[in-house]
Amino acid sequence: WEKALSEKTKVVFIETPSNPMLEIVDLKMVSDLAHSVGATVIVDNVMASPILQKPLTHGADVVMYSATKHIDGQGRVLGGAILGSFDYIQGYLNPFVRHTGPTLSAFNAWVLVKSLETLAMRVNRMNESAQVVAEFLAEQPKVKSVNYPGLKTHAGYEIAQRQMSGAGTTLSFEIAGGTPKLFEFMDALKVIDISNNLGDSKSLITHPASTTHRRLDEATRESMGITDSLARLSIGLEHSSDLIKDLQQALR
Repeated sequence: WEKALSEKTKVVFIETPSNPMLEIVDLKMVSDLAHSVGATVIVDNVMASPILQKPLTHGADVVMYSATKHIDGQGRVLGGAILGSFDYIQGYLNPFVRHTGPTLSAFNAWVLVKSLETLAMRVNRMNESAQVVAEFLAEQPKVKSVNYPGLKTHAGYEIAQRQMSGAGTTLSFEIAGGTPKLFEFMDALKVIDISNNLGDSKSLITHPASTTHRRLDEATRESMGITDSLARLSIGLEHSSDLIKDLQQALR
């Protein structure tokens, strides 16, 4: 990080945990380094949600959300949220919104505000289930690897423990046997649906290499760890035992 920063650096953009590899960035360390050269720190906090991680308390200047994910939580509306200091919102963001017009519809705003009433309850339930599912998958012989910061084997486990109140609602994993076996496994799921969304009340699985990250060339995807046998699983509100049973029968 120190080598990447200089006095020419204006903005440092962070996504932690990252999508779909669930890599963890030390928010305080990077924020301190960025501020030392006068840079603004912007954090995409979608994967963690505002319940499990609060970047502003760790030094970030601006926090961004796709409100379509956990905040809505039921795949009903498109929306986003930007958080920052009073000076940032009043001095920069509000004038920008006024002049460019990216205004949320009244109905979408109403849905999102109503959804905030159950956000903590939903995310905490999903987070608990994700931990159980990640531990289950890590023990399966047909699963090559599991990426979830709640596992002690995860490279960012210690940092996640320090800056998050939970490891998140989403994990990713590789199936042994390559893409054909992965697709066979996904098609066999009965409770978990195939969809690109995450943070939903319904558990959803997707294949990043052919969906969310398909615009990247294969070499770039491979360098990021996004192989053709990688699946991303967003845990919903179903009981963890039902999800495990579904995963078990699909892995046979």
